Amino acid sequence: MTQRPTTTETAAPQVLRVIEPMLRGPSGHYAEFVRALAARSEGVFSRIEVVADPRAEAFLPSLGGTVPVAAHRLPRGPGAELRAVREALAGGHRTLVLTANASHALLADAAAFVGSDALARLSLFVHWPLVKPQARLALALARRVRARSLLLAPTRGVREALVEADCARAVQVAYPATRAPGCRLRAPFRHLLMAGAARINKGLDVVAGLAEDLARDGRDLPLLVQVSPKHVDRHGSREDAVVARLLAARYAGLVADPKAPDRGEYAARFEGALVLAPYERAKFADGVSGVVLDALLHGAPVIATSGTWAGDVVERFDAGVVLRERTSAQLAAAVDRVVARWDRYAQNAAKASDALAAEHDPRALARVIASAPATAAAAMA
Repeated sequence: MTQRPTTTETAAPQVLRVIEPMLRGPSGHYAEFVRALAARSEGVFSRIEVVADPRAEAFLPSLGGTVPVAAHRLPRGPGAELRAVREALAGGHRTLVLTANASHALLADAAAFVGSDALARLSLFVHWPLVKPQARLALALARRVRARSLLLAPTRGVREALVEADCARAVQVAYPATRAPGCRLRAPFRHLLMAGAARINKGLDVVAGLAEDLARDGRDLPLLVQVSPKHVDRHGSREDAVVARLLAARYAGLVADPKAPDRGEYAARFEGALVLAPYERAKFADGVSGVVLDALLHGAPVIATSGTWAGDVVERFDAGVVLRERTSAQLAAAVDRVVARWDRYAQNAAKASDALAAEHDPRALARVIASAPATAAAAMA
């Protein structure tokens, strides 16, 4: 169950220091996370200061909404994130590590001079269950952080993993997201869309198989796939091979976009789109899919994998089809089913949009982060 601490905006707004070294460009979910908070944190935070890659300095102020956003350059050299956390807490700021893992808990715990009051101002947003042996060990060693800091979980599965690891202040709160102003819901079908950077664990190989099947059958459904590189150091070469397979299908309806779109274009792609999200079940069982959340917020029906967060939310609203098997044949059948009943699924996706916009209001996250430790602890009781 999502926790909602009963805070108000009567106290003086605070400064929030956000730490995200991977934030480099104005598009993508790191930037959207900051933008969402800045859009809905008035009265809670007076300013959001983001410690990020130096390349982010040029655009970070543009992410500001009702709350201004300022850029802070990540310290150089080894231990940069540790120093960034130390500086933020020593400065008296509420501090949020935007994409935290067990190593961040250990880093914060290693800041030996930081007292309990400072660690109580630290929030770690944990996107995925920390269940690997090395993660369990790191959390076990981070005793003070487990006892004093706030660990934020976007799903029940993530929170349960944190509670199992003896994190005293593990709180479930909806992933912050907003829909673009003026987005058109219930639009006629326009194209199939694999939104976000294409990756194998997000079903790139299944979509490549779909393109082969559509080409073989002489179909002409438009298919837009973003093939811009991401996480190249970890698995870029694997993606390259599957992208080559996708292009080799020579499917006439394929549009392979080699660049990441800006925010406006990204949101516009969901209009009239059927979003393909045949994600790996093991990887995405308990983590929020930002792409699927964005799709439904903008009224786009989705084909997702059963047993994932994305599949559960699609089933909840009947806003698409859930795959029991991740094969190109099953994906093609699901595409035909949704397109044949487009008005129904688009209508349900529009209803999902309104419901999810309220549930994922970034103000809930802002209030949790700004809560005094006693308030947050009381809310979990």
